[in-house]
Amino acid sequence: MLFKYFANLRLEILEIISGVENADQSLSWDNTTPNYITKKRLKQIYSEYLSAASIFGLYIVTRHTECQNPIHGEYPTSNGYGLAISYRSNEYIWNGGQIYQGSRLCVCPCSSENKPTKHTVIDDVVYNKNADLNLCKCLEDILSDINEAANSSGDKRPRSAIREYLLRAVIRINDQLMPVPMCHIPHDHKDVYGTGAGAW
Repeated sequence: MLFKYFANLRLEILEIISGVENADQSLSWDNTTPNYITKKRLKQIYSEYLSAASIFGLYIVTRHTECQNPIHGEYPTSNGYGLAISYRSNEYIWNGGQIYQGSRLCVCPCSSENKPTKHTVIDDVVYNKNADLNLCKCLEDILSDINEAANSSGDKRPRSAIREYLLRAVIRINDQLMPVPMCHIPHDHKDVYGTGAGAW
């Protein structure tokens, strides 16, 4: 299941990278993928694979702050998994990772009427204590790169930043798919592979 997750995600990212090219200003036509289409597709991929990451123990928990309800507590929380995860619950690892902080129109858990209000929220990244924490960190990094690429896909913004984030995500995925991650190959590789420096 994990291999399929990474392999499918890698394929989808590579398909997007192939369409992210700098427009040729000397041409009257431009057949590269417009930024708004790239952004929409990246947001779809991010949402889909972020949701699927819960299988491996990575969750997003939303903290609600400063809503208009007078009985609002310090940090009521909500999530899309149907789980009861209170802020700083000992059953989960709160490593300080955040994917969003700002205003959002949504329902605060303290509202008995389920009426959406615009208030400040913080989307925290948390790990299940029983999960592979190294894997969770890797998933967080990859998804963060995809999210940053989407945020870099604004109108008239340079496409180089999009490519850089996506290529880094692909490198991270490659390290998960390969038996030995390239970033962890020992410096004395000539002894590992039985080859001298001249063989490279």
